[in-house]
Amino acid sequence: MRGVLVAVFVLALVAACSSDDDPSADATSTTASTSTTTTTTRPLHWVAQRTRETAVAGRYRQGLARDGDTYLFTTDNAIFRTGTGFTETQSLLPALPTDLSAQGYDHIGDGDVADGRLWVPVEKEDKTSGQQLTAWFDAKTLAYMGSVTVAQHHNSFVTVDDDGVVWSTDQFDDDTLLRYRVDGTTVQQLDPLKMDRKLVHIQGGDVADGAIWLSTDDDHNGIYRVDTETGKVTDLGSMGHAPDGEGEGIDATDLPSGLLHVLVTDEHSVPMYVVDFNVHSEPG
Repeated sequence: MRGVLVAVFVLALVAACSSDDDPSADATSTTASTSTTTTTTRPLHWVAQRTRETAVAGRYRQGLARDGDTYLFTTDNAIFRTGTGFTETQSLLPALPTDLSAQGYDHIGDGDVADGRLWVPVEKEDKTSGQQLTAWFDAKTLAYMGSVTVAQHHNSFVTVDDDGVVWSTDQFDDDTLLRYRVDGTTVQQLDPLKMDRKLVHIQGGDVADGAIWLSTDDDHNGIYRVDTETGKVTDLGSMGHAPDGEGEGIDATDLPSGLLHVLVTDEHSVPMYVVDFNVHSEPG
């Protein structure tokens, strides 16, 4: 009898162990698993949409910059201010002091307003010496305040970022953005920013929203966005009036009419046009 009981006990024990090891048994088992989710980020694609085109005076033919509720236009040796409806309210002609004119400086390009100053590029006809000027005027009175010599062959535009860094290009056709600081009469050169492609016939530039926005007189009067961190160039399309017209300066100020405001001629150079664009990004 004892042998039978022992045998029954052993069989019951084996059955219990088998039940514990059997994944199909009634006992609940939890299996831990690890999953990895991979997220792919699509690069942003930048798009510009024309919102408005306004005819302005033919003498506003080089650059434009926003100062409060007004525009400051530059042309060769003159500065003009316009108010609502591009009605002229102030002018400075000639704008350059006689000592600069005597040195051959006769062309003011596309400028920018920063810290109460209108910063402008100034060129002479000689583009081989590697010497041009960056000058500044009081943004309200238009009084000339000073200038520095910059080691550039061309100086078609200057723009100043929030850190006080001045941006420009050395050549009319260029793949590099120059950066420097101005302290009195001293120019401190900073590391340039290499663009990922060369742009041709660069006419204007303005810094805003992490980018330099460039206007050109290339084959389609193109507008471009250059990322200030990576140098990546995005073609935003044409400002119009190509190929016979000529693209000029650009301003980047967030207004109801859009972020970008560009100056362009028609084929006869009169009148000039200010063309406004909204700019937005979307997945590429």
